[in-house]
Amino acid sequence: MMNKTKLQQLGQLLNASVVSKVLTAADWEKEGGKKHPEVGDAIQLKKACLMLARVNGSELQCIEVASILTPVEKQLLGWVIQQEGSRPISSGASDLERQARRFGDWIQQSVTAGEWRAEVPDRMELRNRLFDGMVPFLLLCEQLEEKEPSYGELEKTIRSFISDETLLIPLREHEWLILSSDRVLMEADAESDEVLGHEEVKETLATLAEGLHQLITGEWGGECHIAVGEPIVPSESVVRIVGTLRETIFLGRKFHVGMQIHLPWLVHLERLLSGIPEMVRSRFVEEMMGRPDMFTDSETVSTLDAFFSMDCNVSETAKKLYIHRNTLLYRLDKIKHEAGLDVRSFNDAVLVRILLLLYKVTKRK
Repeated sequence: MMNKTKLQQLGQLLNASVVSKVLTAADWEKEGGKKHPEVGDAIQLKKACLMLARVNGSELQCIEVASILTPVEKQLLGWVIQQEGSRPISSGASDLERQARRFGDWIQQSVTAGEWRAEVPDRMELRNRLFDGMVPFLLLCEQLEEKEPSYGELEKTIRSFISDETLLIPLREHEWLILSSDRVLMEADAESDEVLGHEEVKETLATLAEGLHQLITGEWGGECHIAVGEPIVPSESVVRIVGTLRETIFLGRKFHVGMQIHLPWLVHLERLLSGIPEMVRSRFVEEMMGRPDMFTDSETVSTLDAFFSMDCNVSETAKKLYIHRNTLLYRLDKIKHEAGLDVRSFNDAVLVRILLLLYKVTKRK
């Protein structure tokens, strides 16, 4: 975007007031602009001309010239703005980085507009590098201990772990989409020559996400969250998967504080409960719980979390918690006595699972 001095110089050349202005995509369309605008696009109003200078997520940064411009003036001004916007984002920025950022801007615009089924347009240079069966990862890094890595540094690190065919696409601040060939699934499970089953694919994806998380935090530290989805056809569903993985991270952080790896197939119940009004959630917790303070005990919560993660298997839960089986049975009997619900019974286990999730978001505030 042009600074104040350049705007003043441009105003002198055009003999008109020139100011910067921020619009939403909806505002742009309302003024007569096209649905997917590009830098340099113009809208001629009655007494002014709006020209798009930069797309920043859901915001459109524009230049407003208080004059009616001729077609030639629009064309020249659009060319100047495009040259301004095409300058390297950082020293040594590659063509791939510029293409990836442009692609990321388009994804962000489509997500904001709710266009979940939008297909990648031919004008996106990276479209030729998308192919069927790419594995999507969403990386969200906050509070980095060291300086945030450059695009090149992060891309090199990720490629060293996953694949040379991996694409790194910047979205919002501290957020990146990673698309990799589904061959990483076979490479991660090199011991097997057979085609992976559905559940094996999920297990392998979780392992890859965990490894990627360790790599990123080990290199730069800070708080890092990763969500991963099953292989997709990105040219058709990249917008939808970004929305899904963002929601997955949101639900994971909301219901499972301390968790950094988030898997869409493990938050179905959380997604449902998140849509229930807070007043209804609070009333349900109060009415169903025998003891209001039961979940304030960290041992009870950790025991239940482990029990549910092990599919209510007593022996496996005891191993996970490094306690004797009888110790676990004692804890479960204690929960039954205090809450009046036996988690070894299917119906009661469902209720306790729901109560625990709801308690985490209604009483943690």
